[in-house]
This record gives sequence, C-alpha cells and structure tokens, in this order.
Amino acid sequence: MKRSVIGVMGTCAAIVCATACGSSATHSTGFAATTTTAPRTTTTTTTTTRRQPSTGAHNVALRATSGVTPAQLARADHLLRTTIADIPTWNTPAHAEAAGYRSIGDAVTGDEHYVNWSYVEDGHVLDPKRPESLVYENRDGQQRVVAAMYMLPFHSTFADVPDVGGGLTQWHVHADLCLTDDPNQKFVAGFAALDRPCPAGTTKAGDQPMLHVWIVPNPCGPFAALEGVGAGQVPTGQSRLCDTTNASVP
Repeated sequence: MKRSVIGVMGTCAAIVCATACGSSATHSTGFAATTTTAPRTTTTTTTTTRRQPSTGAHNVALRATSGVTPAQLARADHLLRTTIADIPTWNTPAHAEAAGYRSIGDAVTGDEHYVNWSYVEDGHVLDPKRPESLVYENRDGQQRVVAAMYMLPFHSTFADVPDVGGGLTQWHVHADLCLTDDPNQKFVAGFAALDRPCPAGTTKAGDQPMLHVWIVPNPCGPFAALEGVGAGQVPTGQSRLCDTTNASVP
C-alpha cells in the first residue's frame, strides 16, 4: 500500500514511515531511503539541561550543520514548523486521551510518551495532524506537550527511513524495550537483550524507527532522541545526535 507523507515538503513527497517504513512493503515517499543496517546501543553521554518554553514558536531559525544540503534543511524546517503549529492541539494529557492517545507508563524518565497505536498503521507518515506519539513534561506542576514522536509502521527498519533532513534528523529505535500486548494501551514492561525476544505477553513494539520533533528548545537540537535509558539505539556507525548548533531552536 502506498503511504502519503503529510506535511513534509509536498514537493519532496512522502517521508515517514521512512518511505517505506517497512522492508517488505511498497510505500511511496519522495525522500531517498538510507541503507544503514542493524541498530547498536550508543554510549554517548550528554549533560541534561531543562528545556525552556519557546517564545515566538513559529519563527523557526533552523541552521544547516556540516553536510546538510539546502533541500534537506528546507524539509527539516518544514517538518519542524508544521509540528510546532499543530501539536499544541494536544497541550495536556487530557486532550491526548480524548483523541485516543494512551500513556506507555514511562513518566519516571521525566518525559512521558502517549501513543495512539491506531495511527502507527493508518497510512499517514510524518503527519503533524496525526502524530503517532506525543511527549509530555511536567512544567510548573502540570504536564505540557513538548514534542511529537513520529513512528514508522511496525516491522520497519532503518533501511526504510527517508531522508528528511540529512544529518539534522536522526531516527532511532527501541530494540530492547518490551511493551505489553494490549493493542490499545501498551505499557512498558521491561527490557530484553537486543538479540533476544521479550517475555510472553510482551513484544518489542518500539523496534521500528522513530523521530522526535521538539517544539521547545532542546540542548541537543529539535530532532534529538532522549537521553539515558530512554535514548534507544541509532543506526550502526552513528553516534547519538547532539546538534548544539540548533539548541535554541525553536
């Protein structure tokens, strides 16, 4: 089935699901798929800095880093701008729950993910109006949305990831994370070795590529993965992205 990539530079066509998000599917995207292989655990560490609310969220000033082309910068900038414009619709967990999102129970990390599992296979990829996951942080005693996390369809691999913003946009997986099998509300149940299955009743539902897009400044840039236990794994041969050039964006 062909996938429509909503929002990301219509002229460049389909992003998400990394294009084909799945190695066996024939999803259509306008971005070149990378050929990176199996994931590895990254040991890169960084200093955690509290993200501050953005002021003038739509005035994005994304800058290219080494090796990023003008076309890649434009696509990344467009994805960031549209995400900033759209995800405040779900500013609180209550808004997210009303729209079908459910927590995976990871609030202990400081960043709680709400996922609408029906969106993972809905044919929409990198669509800011239908993000697969929303990330919330506690701010002044209340949880507020701070990022979208776009997910490719189940069973996708890094080989299916489209080129959104080159070195600006690094996808990651959680190939060691075990979640309960409930199709509507999966909870984090524990971890398993990268090359081992999860215990009965749980699966590696986070082993498809995903991409964070932060609508608040992040010390490692607007497309950074989490840190520590929540960082996941990046493609073999890559280190965890920390884009300090764009740390103040948006």
